[in-house]
Amino acid sequence: MKIKSILFTPLLLISSVCLASEKSTLAFTIDNDGIFGVDKDYTSGLFLTYSTGAITPYAIFSPLSLSYWGGTSLDKLEFLIGHKMYTPSDIEATTPQINDRPYAGYFHGEFNYISLHPQQAQRFNLTIGATGEDSLAEESQDIVHGIVGSDEPRGWVYQVDEGYVGSVGYLTHINLWRDTAIANTDWEISSVSEVNLGNFRSDISTGLMFRWGADLAGSMGAANIDNENPFRASMLGASKSGWFAYGGIEARYRFNDVTIEGSRPGVDTYAALNGHNANIYDVTLKEDQATAVAGIAWYNEHFGATATATVKTADYEEADKSIYSSGSLSLYAFF
Repeated sequence: MKIKSILFTPLLLISSVCLASEKSTLAFTIDNDGIFGVDKDYTSGLFLTYSTGAITPYAIFSPLSLSYWGGTSLDKLEFLIGHKMYTPSDIEATTPQINDRPYAGYFHGEFNYISLHPQQAQRFNLTIGATGEDSLAEESQDIVHGIVGSDEPRGWVYQVDEGYVGSVGYLTHINLWRDTAIANTDWEISSVSEVNLGNFRSDISTGLMFRWGADLAGSMGAANIDNENPFRASMLGASKSGWFAYGGIEARYRFNDVTIEGSRPGVDTYAALNGHNANIYDVTLKEDQATAVAGIAWYNEHFGATATATVKTADYEEADKSIYSSGSLSLYAFF
């Protein structure tokens, strides 16, 4: 344990006790780019999340807990069902579009192990899901666009259909500086780093987040620098009530992305029937990426809400825009 103490004590023992809530969390989050009047790229996301209250780490999970490394942590298990949707810029086109993002859907489940401390928060992640027809993206977009009267999407026959894909990942927030501000509030600067590995996506990222509000020590890790599901209410475990405004920016290196590079049988068939080379419809993953977020969160011991605006650089080299935007709303309850 001597090595563990040397490495982790400065981060974990500044606060010796977590006054943690024992409540479970149920959250619903919706992402959409329609708030900015567009309907392309990452265009929609829906997420339903349940997390347990505080658990005692099982022996098999104990190395995933911050308490294993010398601190006192609140640990939780989180389960998520999610649906993500990506479309090209012209969803009414009936043929594949050159130099444009492929249609792609991802219906997935997540299992996360969360460990929380006032000075650090971390999440270990396992995600498994399906692309193609099994993602139900075409049916979902048809229903929503029919309700709101948007353009009818006509190109889902050319969607990415890689079958079953997934990833494992690790995310950590570390408090770098926290101090008192005005009117019983604090401000905080933290580092946010993440690594993912799998045939859905593989990447590594790091960035900085600024927060200002009440009881920041009890909500470490809830806000993330991500344009997809940027707020995790399950990581509000050590706080009964509070609020905070936040903003952050991160750089990322992405090694692979199935929503950009995945196989598209419909495109191959179309190209063969029309005497084309299917490669002309491929786009190239942009490996250097960046994301920025800004939002505000409020919650009490029963429920809460968070609104987030996100911007990101293009995911592929041929993109006609350098910046893409979306908004996110998360509603959650504790019980």
